[in-house]
Amino acid sequence: MYRLLIIIALLYAGFATSAVPVLPLPTGSCSGIIPLEDQPQQTLKDSRTYDGSFNLSIVLDFDEAKAYGTFLFFDDWDGNNETFAQWSIDQDASGTSFSIERDELLPAAFLLTLPLDLPIDENTPNLVGVQPTGNVFQEYTVRMRLLPIAGGSTYVIQGINATIQGFCAAL
Repeated sequence: MYRLLIIIALLYAGFATSAVPVLPLPTGSCSGIIPLEDQPQQTLKDSRTYDGSFNLSIVLDFDEAKAYGTFLFFDDWDGNNETFAQWSIDQDASGTSFSIERDELLPAAFLLTLPLDLPIDENTPNLVGVQPTGNVFQEYTVRMRLLPIAGGSTYVIQGINATIQGFCAAL
């Protein structure tokens, strides 16, 4: 009888520790970088196509539900003409509000919905060397999965409706 109780206790302990914990919603802030380059597009070299790197540096303030970020675009279409452009995720750089919720498909993760100001495709190469203004931008809503790692001090970012991935580490 004693052995049976021990076996039942061990089985129950295994079931109790195998459950995914329900994590509290993120607090504080994190910052990170999300590469946005399109690899097949980089193989083309002409003045109509950018072939450099494109990334997003981002800070997420979970307490205020605000995001701050800067896109950096590097273009070197002819091999001799290295140029840069950068712009804010919102054109007045005051931060953009986001929403965050629990991910139903992955219990220990969160879903973040963030509106971004992105250039209209045909205007992107023209942003090099100029200060961007709102007239060449359109709002695009990005949904991302935030997967906490390292005890919740870092988040792996996975795009839901965009092909993005990156990280965000606690500040």
